[in-house]
Amino acid sequence: MTAMERARRVTAGALAIAALGAMVVLSRVTWRSSDPDTAELRLSWRVSAPSQRSCRPPTEDELSGVLPHMRPTEICADTAIPFRLAIRLNGETLHSAPVERSGPRARTITVHESFALAPGDHALEVDFLPEPPPEGEGAVVDGGAEIAMTLSTRVTVGPRQVILVGRDESGGLFAVGPPRS
Repeated sequence: MTAMERARRVTAGALAIAALGAMVVLSRVTWRSSDPDTAELRLSWRVSAPSQRSCRPPTEDELSGVLPHMRPTEICADTAIPFRLAIRLNGETLHSAPVERSGPRARTITVHESFALAPGDHALEVDFLPEPPPEGEGAVVDGGAEIAMTLSTRVTVGPRQVILVGRDESGGLFAVGPPRS
């Protein structure tokens, strides 16, 4: 090993240790709002994307040129089921919009939203429900009803504190706030 190679390895090791140390230090920094009179509501979860499958018998044109033993008995198409996220705070709609997928063939739905809110006691309602998919002949819905989630709870939050809404192991929503004093 030459002196140049040894110097590169020592430099690379020192940079790796410095990056690791910076990551440890920065992971201990707590989030604080830039506005001292505001709290934050965060929603974050990920679920498998359900789909609607429509099947039909193949046409003669689709079967032409296909060997008899390879001919399909039906042709199916999967369509993503749209979902809507609605958030109500003290009975007033804070947010209501369809949840966008990262692409047309995305296999998961990811929700990551945050909203500023006034400190205090709030009635929080969150609905994550499938919008009615178009019904068609031979349509089979796969998983839409299983991941429909709702939450209705009361939360108390102070200035510069965060309420987190997430998904638990049983498939429901939960809200976690700062510890009560």
